[in-house]
Amino acid sequence: MRIDESTDYLEIRVKEYRPPGLSGSGSFRRQRGGSNGNTIITIQLPIPNGVTDSNSVAWDEDSANALELAGAEAFKKAVKDAKIDGDTIDATNLGEASKKFLGSAANSAKKFGNALDPNVREQILNYFGAKAVGIFGSNMSANSLTSRSSGQVLNPNMELLFKGVQLRTFPFSFSFTPRSRDESLVIKQIINVFKRSMAAKTTTASAGSGGDGIFIQSPDIFELRFMRGGRPHPFLFSMKPMALKNMNVNYSDTGAFITYEDSTPVKMSLNLSFTELNPIYAEDYNSTSLPGTNEGVGF
Repeated sequence: MRIDESTDYLEIRVKEYRPPGLSGSGSFRRQRGGSNGNTIITIQLPIPNGVTDSNSVAWDEDSANALELAGAEAFKKAVKDAKIDGDTIDATNLGEASKKFLGSAANSAKKFGNALDPNVREQILNYFGAKAVGIFGSNMSANSLTSRSSGQVLNPNMELLFKGVQLRTFPFSFSFTPRSRDESLVIKQIINVFKRSMAAKTTTASAGSGGDGIFIQSPDIFELRFMRGGRPHPFLFSMKPMALKNMNVNYSDTGAFITYEDSTPVKMSLNLSFTELNPIYAEDYNSTSLPGTNEGVGF
């Protein structure tokens, strides 16, 4: 592929994978934009059709009724009052903390709905009664018991709460139509590099490693960048280091297996599915200001 200062293309660098380690510092380095190991090979391909990005985070419905909230608050208070030295809880103080927990839970329950009201008291008893029956294998829920007796259920205090981050996946599809023997060899090499780089390695195949096949080593990883000439693309999105999880090659993309005289398929398609190693955080963006004329849209 001929590249000049106005050429848009996708640069794919195959890199050695470095595990993050138990401390997580390696993973943090990658999350903040750091790279992995040495570059093994660089592949430059035209930007394929259908380029899209999709960012998402995990939010989900969550509920906690008044009695559950009261119990959680009481437990926090009891643990706070217990004497904790590092990973050890003073056993002489544990009994007193348990008493405080039970007393605090009872007092907290009274705050919700005025436990002096006989109807409220009955519903609280129904709630704990259903919990107790569940110990013996019953599938009766606390809400079903209170609904049967009074037509009411405990307020679930339902909210949409943040649950965590998610990793992005990028599918890319490329069509190859070789026009010469040289182009045929380049396409063959590109396919081979992707196949070899995404495959796991036996530890005995790595220099200086032992284990006699007991372990297998992680595949290489990939750094993808949209480029214009020799610089990052001034509009398209950025991507973090990724793993190649799926690869599919269609050697008869014309609908029939047709080849040249040297048996090279006339048209082939390469489908790749990458997943980022680390999620996206707000700190990954340069600033809170809008991107400039030569900056892309960000991650």
